[in-house]
Amino acid sequence: MPPITRYFIKSGMIYFVLGIVLAFYAELPGIRTGALLLPVYWHMLVIGWLTQIIMGVSIWMFPRTKKQRQNIQSFPAVAAFWTLNTGLVLRFLAEPFIPLVQNGLLFNLVIILSSILQVASVIFYLIEIWPRVQTRKRPVRRKT
Repeated sequence: MPPITRYFIKSGMIYFVLGIVLAFYAELPGIRTGALLLPVYWHMLVIGWLTQIIMGVSIWMFPRTKKQRQNIQSFPAVAAFWTLNTGLVLRFLAEPFIPLVQNGLLFNLVIILSSILQVASVIFYLIEIWPRVQTRKRPVRRKT
């Protein structure tokens, strides 16, 4: 298993645990900020956990092209990991505060940067995985 796959899967598991804990905390009686945390734990579970697990496993399991076999840590895969996780962390830090601040311009800019990083991650992931999605070449059967 390539190291980048391990990073994706381990990060995904961390987001899974954090998302479940945060969801539990947000639902406790007397927690007034529970509604503010709703988008955070959904992002942790859907993007942080599910998306990272899917990306990591597909990078591991899809057969590499000849060019990709030469480099075990390809730039697009590493860039996908770092841009996705940086975007997620920025989102987690800014999103709960947007409704609480009168002029949330700074927080809105952080959310926009977070979104740009997450879209960039998807683009890097597609650059990595697209060449791997190929039709299976079947041997030609000769009639004798």
